[in-house]
Amino acid sequence: MQMHEAAKVVQVVGDENANEKLADGWRLLAVLPGPPLGSSSSTSVVYVLGKRKPVSESSIS
Repeated sequence: MQMHEAAKVVQVVGDENANEKLADGWRLLAVLPGPPLGSSSSTSVVYVLGKRKPVSESSIS
């Protein structure tokens, strides 16, 4: 999926959150460095996910 095909876009931090979204049908659009979490000086990972607009049955025919 390309960015212009996404009807919804969400950013999540962490692989567990990203995996939950992927299991719900979201598609991975980008992986970016994120801000440090808590007192840790290491950066987090931000996952950008998109979901297409549902296809209505009336537009299929």
